[in-house]
Amino acid sequence: MRKVCSITLLVALTTTISWTAVADDHGTEPVYLSVECMKSTSADYEQLEINIWKPMHQHVVDQGQRAAWALYRVAYGDRSRCDYYAVTTHAGAGQLRATPDYAAAFAVVHPNVDAAKAMKNTLAAREIVAAELWMQIDRTEMQPYRYAIVNKMFAKDPVAYESMESEVFKAGHEALIADGHRSGWAVYSLVAPTGGAIPYNYGTVDYVNELGPVPMAEAMLRGNPDRDLDELYELLNLREDVLSETWELVTATE
Repeated sequence: MRKVCSITLLVALTTTISWTAVADDHGTEPVYLSVECMKSTSADYEQLEINIWKPMHQHVVDQGQRAAWALYRVAYGDRSRCDYYAVTTHAGAGQLRATPDYAAAFAVVHPNVDAAKAMKNTLAAREIVAAELWMQIDRTEMQPYRYAIVNKMFAKDPVAYESMESEVFKAGHEALIADGHRSGWAVYSLVAPTGGAIPYNYGTVDYVNELGPVPMAEAMLRGNPDRDLDELYELLNLREDVLSETWELVTATE
């Protein structure tokens, strides 16, 4: 990737969609998240994303070619492989398939900036280690947040697992949001990559402003008054928790 000369391809390497506000309104078009694992190699990396790339992503969003973009730093978790994540939101398969003209976007938002130099500085400031594509299964309403607690898991029975999240656990998360403990929640299915080397196939994200314990059991019971705690714990057997990381939001498009 470091040998890519085309400005369009180089800028495309930095493009991602956000786990932030997903503007699907629960319609029929699927929402996809393109998530890139970034390893920073310079103290200037955040400022490059904020000053150079965020305006470009905002321009693409304003043109309706992407739904959102955000950059997160890993606050708590293993930083040896990825210390930042860039997340781009695609509202529907059309946006996912589309290839925006990033060279044109760069010229519009940075008319007095040397594009080749910006690319060189970016490649020197970070390495794209890996990329994943996720599809949103369900979510609550979203409020402003500071942290995204990203939970990855494996489910042997996708139909039963998705039903559990949407028909049972979602109500508990909505209770937490109503009480001010959460800003939002969403569940995603991994689209790519897949295979035996990938230990998870689903992910949930808890959006919060403050880190700390929450009254989860009480909220789940309040959201599901027809169930008892033993039933709720039994449902957890439908998934195997693989890992959890806490990402702090650095910047995002509007």
